[in-house]
Amino acid sequence: MKNLLARKNVAYLTFAALNFWYSIGKTFLPKLTWRKGVNEQTVYLTFDDGPHPEITPWVMNELDKVGANGTFFVVGDNVVKYPGIVPELRKRKNLVANHTFHHVKGWRLNAEQYLNEIAACDEVIGNSGLFRPPFGQINFKAIPLILQKNEIIMWDVLSKDYLPGLNIRRALARIKRQTRPGSIVVFHDSKKAETNLKAMLPEYLKFLKDNGYQMKVL
Repeated sequence: MKNLLARKNVAYLTFAALNFWYSIGKTFLPKLTWRKGVNEQTVYLTFDDGPHPEITPWVMNELDKVGANGTFFVVGDNVVKYPGIVPELRKRKNLVANHTFHHVKGWRLNAEQYLNEIAACDEVIGNSGLFRPPFGQINFKAIPLILQKNEIIMWDVLSKDYLPGLNIRRALARIKRQTRPGSIVVFHDSKKAETNLKAMLPEYLKFLKDNGYQMKVL
């Protein structure tokens, strides 16, 4: 029980840090993309940390039910482990983008190490022109070089699906309230997020469809 509580506390502190980072990051790092400037009723669903052999196909099927497409920020190491999933993502008109090779924290690496992680992921998926930093931790010194080849995609709606003990009802109410045209929404097609993802995504997709949102790739 103590270990579970400790994990919950760490997860919620991490989310609080991400909230703070979002509030200052969008001001001080305007070259990063936090939301898309659009006039039409469009949102951009993104899925991090896959591919996973069971969860990613489930996500694809849920998107298909509502005529949606998503952007999947994949970890290169997972692509190598599960090689059949990326072709299926692309076959279904989803976009596959870079999330580093080993899901590394940019604040713990130097710029050269971080850029090597991005390049290694590109080697297995090709260059999509999009990159998202794992944990939202972008290596600051690497930003100018990353931007030479990639748009750096952040978010303005974070589902928190990776949190243990998440209150699903409150989380759904929050992300629905935060959603607006141009929103970039983050879910995770990972084992850690599986229970919350499966509880949240179908209802959120229905909300988007019922409110006339188009769900496009970035």
